[in-house]
Amino acid sequence: MSWSVKIQDDANSKGYSTLYAEYGMNPDLTVGLDLGSDDGGKAKALAFVVMPLSRGPLHITVELGAGTSDDSPAFRPGISVGRGITLAGLGGWWSIDTRAAILEGSTDLSIDATLGLRPWDGTMLIAQLQQGGALTEPDTLRLTGSVVWETQPGHHIEVGLTSGLKNGEDFGIQLGIWRSF
Repeated sequence: MSWSVKIQDDANSKGYSTLYAEYGMNPDLTVGLDLGSDDGGKAKALAFVVMPLSRGPLHITVELGAGTSDDSPAFRPGISVGRGITLAGLGGWWSIDTRAAILEGSTDLSIDATLGLRPWDGTMLIAQLQQGGALTEPDTLRLTGSVVWETQPGHHIEVGLTSGLKNGEDFGIQLGIWRSF
C-alpha cells in the first residue's frame, strides 16, 4: 500500500494525492485499488486485477481495472514488462508500464519507463520517464527521480523531484509512504 502527494510549482499548480493498494491473493492474482486524483485534478476510484503472462527473466503482466474517473465510468487495461538487472555492480530492475484510461468519448494512454537501483540495503534510487495522452502527441512528458528508504521492515518513505518536459509542471516535489504487510 502506498500514499503519495505531489506538490507542483507553476502558475496553474495542482497538487494531487493518491492512495494505491494492492494485495497478492496468490502467485497468479493480485487485486488492488487506485483512489485519489490524477494530474489534471480529476477524481478517480478504480479497482483492478493484475495477472502474470510470463514469469521468466522477462516478467510480463496484464492489468484490468474498472471504476470511475471524473464521475464517469472508466475502464483501464494495461500491460507491464520488466526485468531484474545488475548495473555497475548494483542490483535493480527496469520496467515499462502501459495503461489506457477509457472514458465516455475519450481514451488517454500512459507509459511509464522506470529504472530502479538498490545501492545499499534498504535504499532504492528510482528514475522514471512518464508520458500521458496520445502516443503521437503526448499531452505531458515528465521526468522524475526519487530515493526510497526503508525506515523499518515493511515501511518506506519516498522523496523525489519531478520536472515537466512537455506540457507539465516546471518542477514538483514528490512525497510517498509505502507499507508492506
